[in-house]
Amino acid sequence: MRQLLTLSLLLPSLAFGQALTGTAPEQRTVFLEDFTGIKCVYCPEGHTIMAGIAAAHPGVVSLIGVHAGSFAVPSAGQPDFRTTAGTTINNFFGVSGYPSGVINRHSFGGTTVLSRNAWAEASAQILAMPSPVNLGMESSFDQDTRELTVHVQLYYTADSPGGEDRISVLLAENNITGFQTTPQGNNPNYNHTHVMRAYITGTWGEGVTTTTAGTTVDRTYTYTVPVEWNIANCEVTAFVGEVQSDVYQARTVAADGGATQIAGALAAVAGAFQAGSSGAGNNFSTIFHNLVGGSADFTVNIETIDAPASWGASLQVDGNTMASGSVITVAEAATVQFSATITPDNTPGIGNYRIFLTSVGFPDAAPMVQEVHVISGVHDLIVANPDAEQWNSRYTMAMDQAGELAYAKTSRDAFIKFGQADALGGVLNIYRNVSWTFPSITDEEVALLSSFMDNGGNLMIAGQDIGWDQSGASSAYGTAATQSFYTNYMLATFVNDGSPSSNQVVFNAGDPVFGGVSNSAVANVFGSGNTYPDEITPIAPASAILTYNTTPKIGGIRAQTANYKLVYFGVGPEQMGNQAVGRSMVQLSHDWFYGIVGITEFDAAMAALGQAYPVPADAVLHIPVNTLPGDAMLQVFDAMGRLVVEKTVAGEPEVLQVNTSGLANGVYSYRLRTAASAGPARSFTIAH
Repeated sequence: MRQLLTLSLLLPSLAFGQALTGTAPEQRTVFLEDFTGIKCVYCPEGHTIMAGIAAAHPGVVSLIGVHAGSFAVPSAGQPDFRTTAGTTINNFFGVSGYPSGVINRHSFGGTTVLSRNAWAEASAQILAMPSPVNLGMESSFDQDTRELTVHVQLYYTADSPGGEDRISVLLAENNITGFQTTPQGNNPNYNHTHVMRAYITGTWGEGVTTTTAGTTVDRTYTYTVPVEWNIANCEVTAFVGEVQSDVYQARTVAADGGATQIAGALAAVAGAFQAGSSGAGNNFSTIFHNLVGGSADFTVNIETIDAPASWGASLQVDGNTMASGSVITVAEAATVQFSATITPDNTPGIGNYRIFLTSVGFPDAAPMVQEVHVISGVHDLIVANPDAEQWNSRYTMAMDQAGELAYAKTSRDAFIKFGQADALGGVLNIYRNVSWTFPSITDEEVALLSSFMDNGGNLMIAGQDIGWDQSGASSAYGTAATQSFYTNYMLATFVNDGSPSSNQVVFNAGDPVFGGVSNSAVANVFGSGNTYPDEITPIAPASAILTYNTTPKIGGIRAQTANYKLVYFGVGPEQMGNQAVGRSMVQLSHDWFYGIVGITEFDAAMAALGQAYPVPADAVLHIPVNTLPGDAMLQVFDAMGRLVVEKTVAGEPEVLQVNTSGLANGVYSYRLRTAASAGPARSFTIAH
């Protein structure tokens, strides 16, 4: 489908010739400097993480492999990828562990040098930040003289906060076969990518002083490429930012004939994280700018990243609904209103969607992409740290085992953004999958969790080194805010880092929640020698729920305060050699949060909610209720786990009546949920 869209706004033209960059404000792009070495056993894992970040964010991630430090020193016959510039940068940032990453030379909570487990989240934070300047570039190569020419253009959409900025240009090479130590042993034929070869500018760039809104900068650089470097595998990266500090934008193109192609710009979506409800549309609006230099065609798309299949998603362009994949025609220098509507149904979940446009006439131009997110009907939320997602199945299987129908999982970054958007009002319990990742918790996160718990929310948190990370150790990530949260909300004192000798968990037989859980070996899931289950001491009113081996080393606590319930494990469910034990750690936390613990409490909850009649039901279902602790919510779910009826129950009625005439034939389940508990589900059928 093709539609002509009329001009609604003229954009200013640039002072130079053909524009390599646009004039509409853009977000920051990622500039990831990976400090690596050929003899660094875990550096290949860093390379994999980098590639994953770039694949998740096409066109806006620049990767540089900086070989420096002792692990980069080659032996005879091994490649030497070290450079003077790389060593200078390595020493300036004080890199001492490899692999380490510096993301946009930005300080995250006072830390610039990040472990590989923190790269993905740091990159996501950078991509959410506005840039005061846009950058474009083109590169050409003369085969006869081997002279490389790089043309860089800047356009400032806002005043630079740094005053004086720097343009830096460097050359890197891909697909170099050579020696690399890996966790599997030495590999003489490793494929090295993004290897930094040289800075074309000085190591710290070239100064820019015209940095106010509306100004342009046009620079050209030349460099003679050594004959031993394969120009077909080389790429040029240019970036602009503050002196030896924050990078605003970076772009990477092929050294031989590469150029940024700017077809348009899609402005950031205000309110990209929203709370939803069944049947109500969530609207997300943005503005698209045509920057081609003439009337042009664009394909508009919306795609599901991860969402309940039954939720609805639609696109609108200037108020007209269009199918995903439609082609629109946008007049020269025009802007159009581009929006998406996400409509949850009664299936609880989180919907993550990507809206984007691509140029028909310039297929190599980077797609213009924005993501939008909705949470609806979720009561139990699993939140995973970057690189801990691989263990989410331990949590989701436990939710299924508990019969929980209103749960979802998300990343820590998305959780923070939902929280900052005040979109977590329906969430009652949070399950933090930290595993063995750093930083274990962040300032932004604990600010939200503190408020959540103060207002009655419950928290389960699990992972080794959470306590160590708050211990004040020189290489730990803990801050004053996270350390305070650890003490005052997680109610724990860190004792010791633990060791592989703590290879058995023993649950406290006297604990009414976890006392019946079998003991389990601690599995070596993080590789040989990397098992460090935290040893902790509970702070009243917390009490110990598990120890290691037969010694009094405590590894898990739980507490009930006036405001919240807490379960904290210094060893993760994924580390249980007996996976059923790992699931029980999560399921019993869930059950305790809802007031269901042990056989006695289970029977009491079942007794409160009687068996419905008549079964099969036709027009009206009757549900006997014995005693309620207060006002409650009756929830009815279909066989797919979708919430189809939700009814407030006030007082102490003897029989609840539910109108089922509008429900299709099939099997349903029902349960009562109060602020303190949720009874087990019972089933019934409908036949009209």
